[in-house]
Amino acid sequence: MRRAMSAILDGIARGDQNGGPTALARIVSESVTACGGLDVSDLTQRYLHWHQTGAFDTGPTFDLVFSRVASGMDVQEAVKEVDRLLVGETAGCGPAHRCGPIAGCFKIPTSDLARVARAEARISHCHADAGSASAVVALLCRYLLEGADWEAAKVRVANDEGVADAWHATQAADRNPGGYAFDVVHSALHFLDGEDALQRAFDFAGGENYCPVIVGAIE
Repeated sequence: MRRAMSAILDGIARGDQNGGPTALARIVSESVTACGGLDVSDLTQRYLHWHQTGAFDTGPTFDLVFSRVASGMDVQEAVKEVDRLLVGETAGCGPAHRCGPIAGCFKIPTSDLARVARAEARISHCHADAGSASAVVALLCRYLLEGADWEAAKVRVANDEGVADAWHATQAADRNPGGYAFDVVHSALHFLDGEDALQRAFDFAGGENYCPVIVGAIE
């Protein structure tokens, strides 16, 4: 598990131009390693501690949620309030950026991975698309770690009942440098299907720190 976790974290760091996704993924790694899986309370407290001690590049949704949690609001209520504040626009790629260590925690069964990824996403992002995109990324990483090649990993995700709808939504999404979760994963998959994926993703994204992080994690 340590080698898998290290490989994923190194990949995220290679694709991360600003540092926030790497820091968040390391927090996830520390929590799932310490707890033997996803413990929402433990991870929430670790996120809160980081938010209060120099967090950066968290993304606006995460920052708005944990600013409220730091003021004493329950995290679930904070997530709902921020979703109302942003008029439902909480389908960003933050959870997909940080979910890699969930795939690297083999104490979480593959059959439960999509559910766990979605539960982790809900710590900060209310919109279901954020969790579904995270589930797709987590399963792709897990199947690759289990020894599948790239084409086989994609087929297995496409045929997985728990994420089939999310996979189809990802395939139907747009290739652009924005931060909507399904578009980010769609763009990352486009580059991963070719050569020099990470460099091409950097060229495409410019200053936006979205699809290259996922390219790095998967590649």
